[in-house]
Amino acid sequence: MSLVFVTAARLLDGRGGPPIKPGRVLIEGDRIRSLGATLQPPAEAQRYDFPDATILPGLIDCHVHLADVGEADPKDSAGEDDAVRVLRLAQHAARTLRAGVTTVRDLGGRNHLEFGFRQGVEAGLAIAPRLWLCGKIVSMTTPGADMWPGMYRQADGPWEVAKAVREQVKAGADVIKVMASGAIMAPANERPGQAQYRPDELQAATETAHGLGRRVAAHAHGIEGIRNAVAAGVDTIEHGTYLHQDPAVATQMAARGIALVPTLKAVTLLADPPGPGIPAEIAEKARAARDHAGRSFRLAMEAGVPIAMGTDAATSFNHHGQNADELVLMVEGGMTPMQAITAATATAARALGRDHELGSLQPGFLADLIVVGGNPVDDVSLLRQPPQAVFLGGRLVV
Repeated sequence: MSLVFVTAARLLDGRGGPPIKPGRVLIEGDRIRSLGATLQPPAEAQRYDFPDATILPGLIDCHVHLADVGEADPKDSAGEDDAVRVLRLAQHAARTLRAGVTTVRDLGGRNHLEFGFRQGVEAGLAIAPRLWLCGKIVSMTTPGADMWPGMYRQADGPWEVAKAVREQVKAGADVIKVMASGAIMAPANERPGQAQYRPDELQAATETAHGLGRRVAAHAHGIEGIRNAVAAGVDTIEHGTYLHQDPAVATQMAARGIALVPTLKAVTLLADPPGPGIPAEIAEKARAARDHAGRSFRLAMEAGVPIAMGTDAATSFNHHGQNADELVLMVEGGMTPMQAITAATATAARALGRDHELGSLQPGFLADLIVVGGNPVDDVSLLRQPPQAVFLGGRLVV
C-alpha cells in the first residue's frame, strides 16, 4: 500500500482537542496509520509539507441539495431536464469537494438522479465528496411538493409512509428525510410553524427506517413538529427554528443525542438576500423566522444539544462551494471557532452515524483531511478560502 506523509504547522483532530504542533499524519492506503508531533516519515512515503498551515478533518455538510442551483426563485429551474440536472450534480459536487467538504448528506434530490450520479463517481467518471443520500423527501400531501418536482414522495397514513420509506431504501437511500412541519421555501399557504406529519405517521417512518438500518432526519421548523419528531425518535432535527418555544424539548434532544442541524445560512440569506427575485411570500416567512432561529441556536448550545453543520445549500443565493459560511454564522451566533469546527467534523460524523471512521483524525479512520492556510481556531473565516490541499481516502484530489 502507498504511504503518504503530510506535515503542517498544526493539526486539529476534529474532536475539540488542543492543536498538535507540528501536525504530522502518515496515511497508508485510504486510512490514517498514525499521527503526532514527533512522527517521522518512512523513507518510501510521498511527502507533502505545508508550512504555516493547519491539517484538520475534511468538513462534513449535513444538509445539501446537490441537484439544485440556489436561484432566487426555485420555480425558475423547476422544469429543468434531468440530463441538465445530472451535469449540475457533477458541477456542484466538484465545487463542494474543492471547498474542503469531503462528505455531504443530500436531503432531497430530484427523480433519484443522485443515485446514478453516485455510481458514476464510484466508476471514476466524476469527483465528489462522500455522498450520503436520502432520495426523495417523505412528506404528507402538501403544496410545497409542487415547487420542487421530483424531490418529494407524498404519502399519507402510517402504512403509506412505511411504503414510501421502503421505496427510498430500495432506491439506495442511506438516510430517510421526513417533513414534520411546513417549509419556508414553499407557497404562502404552507407555513413553517404548522405541524405536518401526525405522531403515528412519524412513528411509522422512524420504525421502518430504523428497522432497515437507516437514520431519520426530520425537517421541523415549528415547535409542535419538532416535539412530534423527537417523540418519534428521529436522529436529527433540520432547522429547529422555533425550538426555543419549549426548552424541555431541547433537554430531551440533549439526553437522547438527537442532533440539531440549524442551517443558519439558509434563513439568513432568505431574510436578507444579496439580490432581488425571492418570492415575497418566502421572504416574508424567512424574516419572521430569522430571530427565532438565532434564539433556538443559542438555547440548543446552552442545553447541550449536539449541533452539526448543515448549510441547506441550494436555497436562494446559498451556493455550493461556499459551505464554510455556515461556520462563520455559528461563531457569530455564540460558538467558539473550535466548537464550530467540531460541529462540521466529529459532531457531524456522529449525526450521520459514521463517527467510527469519519469526522476526526485518528489511526484507522478514513484519511479524509484538508489543509488550510493559517489557523482557523483564531479565525474560522479562513475556512472560506480554498484549501491548500484536500485528501479523500488518502488520495490528493485538490
